[in-house]
Amino acid sequence: MPWSCQLHAHASAGANLVSLLRDALPDGAIRRIVIKPNWVIHETDPDFPIRALVTSSALIEAAIDACIEKYSGLESLLIADVPIQSCDWQLLRQQAGIDRLERKYKPLSRPRIEFRDLRAQRMRVLNGYLTPDKSSEVVGDPAGYSDVTLDQQSFLDPICEAATSFRVADYSPEETQSSHRKGYHRYRISRSLLECDLFINMPKMKTHQKAGMTGALKNLVGMNGNKAFLVHFKAGSPGSGGDEFPPDVEWPIVLQARVHHWARGKSRLLFRVLQKCWRAFRRLYGIEVKATSENAGKRFLISGGSWYGNDSIWRMIYDLNKIVLYARPDGGALAEVPQRQYLTIVDGLVAGEGNGPLQPLPVETGIVGISDNPFVLDFCLARLMGLDFGKIPQLSHHAEFGKNSWGDFDPETIKVQWNGQEFRGVGSLPVLHRFLPPAGWKGHVELVVNDRAD
Repeated sequence: MPWSCQLHAHASAGANLVSLLRDALPDGAIRRIVIKPNWVIHETDPDFPIRALVTSSALIEAAIDACIEKYSGLESLLIADVPIQSCDWQLLRQQAGIDRLERKYKPLSRPRIEFRDLRAQRMRVLNGYLTPDKSSEVVGDPAGYSDVTLDQQSFLDPICEAATSFRVADYSPEETQSSHRKGYHRYRISRSLLECDLFINMPKMKTHQKAGMTGALKNLVGMNGNKAFLVHFKAGSPGSGGDEFPPDVEWPIVLQARVHHWARGKSRLLFRVLQKCWRAFRRLYGIEVKATSENAGKRFLISGGSWYGNDSIWRMIYDLNKIVLYARPDGGALAEVPQRQYLTIVDGLVAGEGNGPLQPLPVETGIVGISDNPFVLDFCLARLMGLDFGKIPQLSHHAEFGKNSWGDFDPETIKVQWNGQEFRGVGSLPVLHRFLPPAGWKGHVELVVNDRAD
């Protein structure tokens, strides 16, 4: 199938960025558009700046302007995401320039342009302890949420003998397990995102501690109104049938994970006491939790599926990519034909390396990627990042996604445009920068080539 992928150095796109994006948009009668950026969290540490954390507001602005120019019948354009539960939305709006975009487009009556945080519930962090945010502000998707069921079509179904061990860190395992069992798999998706005619995925180019990298495929995690439904790992180490820890995990890390799970929902006083104990453990055993370029050679906390042996998260990612194509607005079983058009515009202007997605060290790669196929684009990103796509499960399993669908291509023969020149095969692209992998992937996922970084 002739999937297309364009990669542009931002300097070459320059002032033509809006026209470049407009020309890449699909034709057709488009009335409702959703843009799904990466708005994972506000900046919490200057070592991991906002420009490496979230999708560039300048790129979002160019995409909005391109849509307005392209579609004369456009009625609404929603720019929305579901950040992690501890995100301070008001702070993120200011840091990421979302408030500036709100001011710019507010006077427009047509199309109606909205910027939304679609979390069904917001939390606040007080001394490291998550508590519900009881502010009076209305939260969630005003259109509600649709339960989409994949059942035997789910990529998680083959490993459901371990369904009782499915986990999402900081969420109730009982709630996760209630949505995933043999022959039954459910996701709660923001309905506004399913009601569009065109879905524009705008991810950030980053490494990712659980998935190896995050790009077009992984960005769809932000479609979910309830992240407890998103299987991230299986409890335990490989010897016990899990993929939470690597085989050589040290006992203090396992102990910390078990105590953390037990203490969730208990008193704040107990939580603070346990926090002090964990910090003492870390100092005693020299375990780092903050990854910077200076301490890259030290021992790190590797838990929660944050390593290359995670066999769960790629399956959940594939489920979500099936959903964005085939889910009906009112949920239920998947349709047999695509329900909306799709395009990815990836932000690689400032990418993130290291212990992403929440601790990205900025890399000035200066690129914009455009594709109608998230797999093709992510294969290209892996190459540009100096990562071996054969060792990243969300990429290496691409053929399993389905015949005549997004994963049905040969990465060594596909044609890619790089700054206006056509390349044959992902391996013909340059390595822009050898990205520092997350701690649990270091020494495993790096691409071994003789090319020099361009």
